[in-house]
Amino acid sequence: MDDFKLSWRNIWRNKRRSALTILAIVFATALLVFMLSFQLGSYDDMINASVTLDTGHIQVMPKGYHDDQKIRNVIDSPGDLLDTVKQLPSVKGAAARAESFCLASSDNRTKGVLIAGVHPAQEQTVSRLSKSMKTGDYLAADDADAAVIGLLLAKQLKLGIGDELTLLGQGRDGSIAAGIVTIKGIFQSGVDEFDRNVIQVPYAYFNDMFYMNHTAHRIVVRLDSLKPIEKTCTALASRIDTDRLKIFTWDTLMPGLKQTIRLDLISGFIMYGILIIVVCFSILNTFLMSIL
Repeated sequence: MDDFKLSWRNIWRNKRRSALTILAIVFATALLVFMLSFQLGSYDDMINASVTLDTGHIQVMPKGYHDDQKIRNVIDSPGDLLDTVKQLPSVKGAAARAESFCLASSDNRTKGVLIAGVHPAQEQTVSRLSKSMKTGDYLAADDADAAVIGLLLAKQLKLGIGDELTLLGQGRDGSIAAGIVTIKGIFQSGVDEFDRNVIQVPYAYFNDMFYMNHTAHRIVVRLDSLKPIEKTCTALASRIDTDRLKIFTWDTLMPGLKQTIRLDLISGFIMYGILIIVVCFSILNTFLMSIL
């Protein structure tokens, strides 16, 4: 008790010294809390911006498709799987996609692209692409041979709204798949790689062109937040045939983003450590001068 009284009297013996020490501790703590909260919040924004563009929080694919995207490796009954996914809690939207690599040609230019067949209504529940249209409109349910492309791809192929684009690829049955689509919209997602390489067409057109027989390659799932991902994956795994299908989360689908976040977090902790050391030495110096 006497030690406590002595310590308390010593704190107020030099009020300015004590006030400066307390302010230094409060400032350092508040700064650390603010910077760490801001950093973690920015990660959530980065992840949400990425998953709502293309990948979703979760994807279901045929086994082996993620490593080797062969058009013949498909989900046989995507409609039934969609119904199963939509019954899970925390699921905000789900969409089936079919996709293939092909050559896209305008009048004098040709480029290899990824063409995706989508259901417009489903796609808008998992992707923000319909809200990223630079010119024109997004796909509608009654579109036949329409397509939307990225702004950078449109510039490379010198295409505008209403222009025709020739597509040439390989069908699921090994035959040549060819078609002509009309550009309905040009999007600018903010991700150059996506804007440079992706074309979306209605699923019905893709199904006829590539002889898909109403199959799909991906079921894209969007949740209401990042927290229930693990729980949703566990629930989904118990309801699907895991011998034929495999579940992927956003961090597996976007390893580059996960690595970027990890490196930024490490560098942030280094800066926080330096800040703590500086404040500790300042306080230590204050007490040392007081003792001397």
